[in-house]
Amino acid sequence: MEEEKSPSLFANLLPESESILDEPALLDLFTTRVEEMMRDDLDLLLSSLYRLDVEEYKIQEALRSADMPPARGIAKLIIDRQKEKIRTRKEYGTGKKSWWE
Repeated sequence: MEEEKSPSLFANLLPESESILDEPALLDLFTTRVEEMMRDDLDLLLSSLYRLDVEEYKIQEALRSADMPPARGIAKLIIDRQKEKIRTRKEYGTGKKSWWE
């Protein structure tokens, strides 16, 4: 029987705090995972990026970039988006957890 896939393979990898001890190591980890997903399950990668709310035009730019390998560019987009979400929660959050969190 095939193992059930997680709804988002990246959502819980970045801690809910702005201070990241080793962001380059995190980028390497995400890059490796994105490379695997690009090779083995592109649909799941695209679905995960959609759920993480990574903008499509940024994904297209990362895929076409001559400066950075596509997997690394996408990994950076994921980290940047999660950091943006953390900043937004800190700025607009009430401190109380909502029923959907």
